[in-house]
Amino acid sequence: MSSILIVDDEDKYLELCRRHMPEHQFLEPARNYREAQAVLARSADRIDLLLLDVHFDIPEEDLLPYDKVELLAHGNRDRAVERLRRSQGLRILDRLRAQHPDLPVIVMTARDDLPLEADAERLNAQDYTYFVDDEYLDARSLKVQVDGILAKGERVEDDGPFYWGATALMRRLRRRVAILARGQLPIIIQGPTGVGKSLLARRHIHENSRRSGPFVAVDLSTIPENLMAAHLFGVVKGAYTGATHSREGVLGRAEGGTLFLDEIGNLSLELQKSLLLVLQEGAYCPVGAVEERIADIKLVVATNENLSTMVRAGRFREDLFMRLNPATAVTLPALCERRDDFGELLEFFVRRVCAESYNHDLFVQYLDQRGQPTPAVGENVRVTVGQKLPARGDPSRVHLLLHPSSYNLLRDYNWPGNFRQFEMLLSNLLTFTLVDLVENADVIEPEGADSRFDVIPIQPRTVRDLLRPWDDHVGKSTPTSEDGSRIEIDVEAASSLNKVSQNVERQYLEQLFSLHGGDLGAIAQHLLGDAGAGRKVQMRMNQLGIKIRELKRDGSRRRW
Repeated sequence: MSSILIVDDEDKYLELCRRHMPEHQFLEPARNYREAQAVLARSADRIDLLLLDVHFDIPEEDLLPYDKVELLAHGNRDRAVERLRRSQGLRILDRLRAQHPDLPVIVMTARDDLPLEADAERLNAQDYTYFVDDEYLDARSLKVQVDGILAKGERVEDDGPFYWGATALMRRLRRRVAILARGQLPIIIQGPTGVGKSLLARRHIHENSRRSGPFVAVDLSTIPENLMAAHLFGVVKGAYTGATHSREGVLGRAEGGTLFLDEIGNLSLELQKSLLLVLQEGAYCPVGAVEERIADIKLVVATNENLSTMVRAGRFREDLFMRLNPATAVTLPALCERRDDFGELLEFFVRRVCAESYNHDLFVQYLDQRGQPTPAVGENVRVTVGQKLPARGDPSRVHLLLHPSSYNLLRDYNWPGNFRQFEMLLSNLLTFTLVDLVENADVIEPEGADSRFDVIPIQPRTVRDLLRPWDDHVGKSTPTSEDGSRIEIDVEAASSLNKVSQNVERQYLEQLFSLHGGDLGAIAQHLLGDAGAGRKVQMRMNQLGIKIRELKRDGSRRRW
């Protein structure tokens, strides 16, 4: 039975929930921020979900903010207080997020004059709902949301090969992928190299799609352009010189299953048109064939490029882009964007590299040398962060002791190769550490000492040495735009470091503006991974004194 707290100044929603969702426990409601804070302070770990109203008709002294002097100093006092009541739930959520960043929250209102979307997303609410004053419809809608969030909140012991984590962002992403997997429409997976796009397509889209056919993956960046049509659609004997026998293409091999096209941006404009016809008509012709064949596939495409930027540049067909269902594109965050759950990611990948045959054999040797039982492959290995030794516990559990400086170094590193690079480094780190312990066991084990075979310290120097080659490579590189164009920055002396950094940022933004043809959305995608954040880029350019009109005028003279 899940425990749910309602924060509301009335009992209407509480009665609705208890009547239609008796399978859950609904606590006595909190009437304002103070009461909600008190309940969560006592039992936050036992509350699975919070339902939060927006409008609170409560006494002025109970309204946030408690210090209202500045807010009420100007204008009509009654109107100002009424505005606080109309948005009180959002102010409560803003306060609660500081102490409870991962607590699932649904924001609710029965008023149609209170837009929730932007503020609910800004404050990281899991969902929001507008009641329509019909008990059956309101209860059904809320029950779907409640059950969906509680199901996502249940910790899955095995994430499989793709680590989702427990942050609100990744929970929403996992739910989105699960829904898209069940549909027939194509899916675009976006994200930089090394974030697991092909793994997501195979293990979380295809395997949840309930399609009986196979999963067929094609990396379009590895196929010569003159062979790509035959590879995709197949070819009949005699279609061209060298076609000595008929061959089935990947569309045919993926019949009834999922076709994953990686690096879709490498598809030529001509073949993009052919793929568009497959999506429109559900049929295709092998090269040299006359009769059409049915294409019963679920199409998943992946790219580390910005397809909308490619459309604007004329490198990708707009009609195909629209057919690929861009409104539901899935964007996998880079490793450096997942610092909120870095500790869990570290443990997850350490368990994975411990299960590799070579590292597992080293573990067996390490434990055998010390007369200890061998743990099951990939199990009972945990990362302990900190200088304090873990308490003596389960003798079959091995702790990898990572110094805080090493942990911070790994967490704050940029990881240009993302999870692929991360896993490679951890595998090397484990190998270097275990080989030293195994090969020098008779030398490094102090005689007569109280053995702590269950603790394996990771040397900070080893961590640093394994990162250094990538540091050197990254440090010597020249910044480039998405299309590979070089960006050169002149660093000039100034009266303060702040002025130096602003000058560097100003040059960088001006050159990106030129390289992207003045498209603020494309710049936002390049810098923030969000094409809808062009306004943020514009505001920053204004703050730096960059005259966008002048840049556009100069650009038109250069004819970008």
